[in-house]
Amino acid sequence: MGWGRYPMRLSGKWIVRLVALVVAIAVGVGAGYLLWGRAKDWYDVANPATLPAGEENDLIRYGHDLIVETAANIGKSARNPALAYAGNDLNCTNCHINAGLRPFSAPLVSTYTTYPMMTDDRVLTLAERINGCMTRSMNGKPLPEDGREMQAFIAYMRYIGLGSPEGVRVAGMGLMPLKPPAEDPSAARGEAVYAENCARCHGADGKGSPAEPPQVGYAVPPLWGDDAYNAAAGMADIRTAAAFVRANMPDGITWLDPMLSEQQAWDVAAYMDSKPRPPRPPAQD
Repeated sequence: MGWGRYPMRLSGKWIVRLVALVVAIAVGVGAGYLLWGRAKDWYDVANPATLPAGEENDLIRYGHDLIVETAANIGKSARNPALAYAGNDLNCTNCHINAGLRPFSAPLVSTYTTYPMMTDDRVLTLAERINGCMTRSMNGKPLPEDGREMQAFIAYMRYIGLGSPEGVRVAGMGLMPLKPPAEDPSAARGEAVYAENCARCHGADGKGSPAEPPQVGYAVPPLWGDDAYNAAAGMADIRTAAAFVRANMPDGITWLDPMLSEQQAWDVAAYMDSKPRPPRPPAQD
């Protein structure tokens, strides 16, 4: 029983009402798009260097430095050997791109407001999550929870997440989801993808490119080998690596305009996963 069966029963009054309804819907949708366009960009955060002097702002700035220049501050080759908590010379921003302010590259924008978090039937604090990165991605040892470095990490995450909704991950957090691969991921196919798209920066041997002295760490991070993240790191999971690669690699592309196909991302992640790296820390076994 559709509209076409009774075309003459629609009176002038109902036509007016119908037109009014269509106009109202159009206005509502238009307003929705306008509001969408005006929504806060959570990733547009003022550089901490612009903050006025002060104890809290100094801590935020130090947290930013720890994210961007991790190797120099707390890496294996840290300028102060007493702060060499990491077991490699990676920088946090190698994965948390743009100091944690790029969507779908493991950003840190709403990290502060989503912790403590229930995971694996236990409450995980933000400090514990940070130390998880220290022992896995950085292949090192935990930071003292009451130390200045831990407090600086937390202060920076609090700063970039200022005003973000409590307990809600804003759009762009985490990684861009991938569909299950059409074919089983293949390290053999991934080797060809790597050679064509990745080796020019990360090297055919996957060891990356050291920073020019006096800088510490890497201009391009290693993907495997002794100075890479260890086997317990999130990036050592093929699902994480594939999603990260698809949305962020080769360097310069973003999730808005990926260069690799999803299958290529799965395959190159399989290739990376097949390579040697430091083992899981004993606590992870």
